[in-house]
Amino acid sequence: MAQKTGGSGRSSVHRIGSLFSNRVGRSVRNGGSDLEVDVVDSIQDLRKDRWNGIVERSSRGSAFHRYEWLEAIETGLGYTPKHLVVTKDGNAIGGMPNFVVEIEKTPFDRLSSLYPGFGGPVVPTDTSDALERIVQAVPTLCRGRTIVHQIRGLDTSYLRYNDFLQSRGYEPYRRECRFRLDLTAGHDEILANMSRTRRRGIERGRDGDYEIVEEEITRENLQRFHRTYERVMDRVGGEVYPFSFFEALQPMASRLLLLTIRIDGEYAGGMLELLDEERDSVHGFFAAIPQEYFDDHASELLYDHVFQWGIDHGYDTYDFGSTTTDFEDGVYRFKEGFGGRAVPVLVWERGCSPLWPLVKAGRAMYWPYYT
Repeated sequence: MAQKTGGSGRSSVHRIGSLFSNRVGRSVRNGGSDLEVDVVDSIQDLRKDRWNGIVERSSRGSAFHRYEWLEAIETGLGYTPKHLVVTKDGNAIGGMPNFVVEIEKTPFDRLSSLYPGFGGPVVPTDTSDALERIVQAVPTLCRGRTIVHQIRGLDTSYLRYNDFLQSRGYEPYRRECRFRLDLTAGHDEILANMSRTRRRGIERGRDGDYEIVEEEITRENLQRFHRTYERVMDRVGGEVYPFSFFEALQPMASRLLLLTIRIDGEYAGGMLELLDEERDSVHGFFAAIPQEYFDDHASELLYDHVFQWGIDHGYDTYDFGSTTTDFEDGVYRFKEGFGGRAVPVLVWERGCSPLWPLVKAGRAMYWPYYT
């Protein structure tokens, strides 16, 4: 962004509430007012309360759009932000968060809204004009090694943008799904709808000596969870998020639920859940259960506990997070067994470089591992 330097030599930037200097695209007259699109190179250049206010007013806003989640990605993972903010008469009215993320097994990057998590535009007002300005601005952010823009919508409500996005060059990409469980049905109904294997696991687990505790979001507790999480992910060959990301989540502690399970008095792993108050949903984002506690049914006990926790605290759904769409995949079958409904992860992609068609063609060779 354009910067100005004070007497101390430290740089500062224009904040929301005044016009940004790093403006892209063109103005659009709307009822006598101007819409502008601004590129924001750090979420810290925005006022937290004003950005979160936009998220809360948008019918598609979620915990993943919130200032705290974006800040954790930026500071904890080191991904480069390229957020687009729409202003009207100098005031922010909407936008679309973006980060530059590597395209696996290639030397190229993608501009993603949003990863990790789910994103897309949040535009509570002036929706049509704001969306137009946003998509016009995207190509200015895709330069050099960044060859594609990807939008990952949180749920099927983003289908309302499908025709608009496809008419602007975005193509649907469907290779992931999520299981969502209806908590409003009540705990007894949830148990009744589970597979016999999952239900039996819960029943057998309850016969053992176990305790599930809601932990405070402290550095020490997060470190213990992360050590187990890292060991589990190394065993299964999954992507390991560094502890710096977990530590950076502490400012949103009120939106996190950290559960620990102890079996026979010993630490047996846990789960870190993201509480999406905007969508009345609990997201199962991180789980860490060592293999030696599988026979104790630690996973089933934790999931059963968080279902009841969500019901008791007024949440409508439990979201198991993304998985492949392969019914033979073990993770897919495990999540399916809890009785949730499979819903597609809505992804749209728009190439921004002549190299993108080549990368897309090559992706078919390894698409189950593409993120």
